Amino acid sequence: MLTNYYPTLLAIHSTLRWFVLIAGLAAIIGCLIGISGRGPFAPLGRVLGLIYVSFLDTQFLVGILLSIASPIVHAVFSNPAVGMKNHDLRFFAVEHTTYMVIALALAHIGAVKSRKATDSVKAYRMAMIWYGISLVVIIGGIPWWRPLIRI
Repeated sequence: MLTNYYPTLLAIHSTLRWFVLIAGLAAIIGCLIGISGRGPFAPLGRVLGLIYVSFLDTQFLVGILLSIASPIVHAVFSNPAVGMKNHDLRFFAVEHTTYMVIALALAHIGAVKSRKATDSVKAYRMAMIWYGISLVVIIGGIPWWRPLIRI
């Protein structure tokens, strides 16, 4: 049923990628500003982190729907022996998904650790580290060889 929506979901997922990347960079830059300015963590750090994690959560949910609708993922699961030997099939069925689950977990850990930090500098530092690692994992898991924008 969702296979009819595959092109639309792919376009949404591709577009949201840029929102996630920009929000992640904004959160990290906001943390750097917060650390250097020694300002309070709230609202700047919390809002930027919330935006980043929210875009990442939305992207993940669209990605789940995309996986369900994807002929690529269906091809791998219909014949795993062949699918695992093909780079594109394996990447989208296993590697991309694994990278993004890890990135999502890291971003959420960063949000929680920064909320629980005892002072603003520590909160900014925790958020910057965890969001930064999360963003690096995301960048590593993006299929850069595919079209960067889909309409």
